[in-house]
Amino acid sequence: TGRSLVSHTGIDKVAFTGSTPVGREIARTLAGRSTALTLELGGKGANIVFDDAALDEAVEGIIQGIFFNQGHVCCAGSRLLVEESVHDAVVARLQHRMATLRLGDPLDKNTDVGAVNSAAQLARITDLVAVGEAEGAARWDTGCALPERGHWFRPTVFTGVAQSSRIAQEEIFGPVLSVLTFRTPEEAVAKANNTPYGLSAGIWTEKGSRILWLADRLRAGVVWANTFNRFDPTSPFGGVKESGFGREGGRQGLSAYLAPAGEDAA
Repeated sequence: TGRSLVSHTGIDKVAFTGSTPVGREIARTLAGRSTALTLELGGKGANIVFDDAALDEAVEGIIQGIFFNQGHVCCAGSRLLVEESVHDAVVARLQHRMATLRLGDPLDKNTDVGAVNSAAQLARITDLVAVGEAEGAARWDTGCALPERGHWFRPTVFTGVAQSSRIAQEEIFGPVLSVLTFRTPEEAVAKANNTPYGLSAGIWTEKGSRILWLADRLRAGVVWANTFNRFDPTSPFGGVKESGFGREGGRQGLSAYLAPAGEDAA
């Protein structure tokens, strides 16, 4: 259905949210046509935690960033970059908090993590987790019991992850977090930007000047300060690099629907 809609010459505007490979196919289909296009694609969001951050608050933001909706979120904070001096403290708090997550029926208001959306996606998550272990990262999960029916994957965190590891570069789209360390703000920026994606990032620190310095250098469509996955519909949201182009929300999000293709709505 989607392919037929995108190929139809009577369509003036296409907006797609989904995987980067499908986004590329849509862009190829519309090349040379006057159809307006916005793409909100995959991500590998970095949550950056400095040593002066409120660690308990940061851990709640990390949990929300990666385990909300079982990690089935394009802007999920699937990479955790922690200043080296507080790495052990953050990981200990994170594991303690993960152990309290309730996995089960998503229609139960007490559930924190539901089922993976398909058998195919569960297989991809399982395969990439196996790759992470094979590449030398240390895996830890909650060890909680899994329901008999459905496609389930325990909330999982990897430590000792190399920047070149596939679990640090590829979108897993599941409840799996990769932890890396840094020593300086410059190193944090370099590692955060060193993926094909650029959709989201989070900064955890008490220094406002540091937040502004990093936000100006991070190649991400949205950067949160001391929070994660919080949206304002009046603010534009979208990606750079392989996370897509165009914006949703705000005046910028409306302009692609109101203006003829290639023209500025203003």
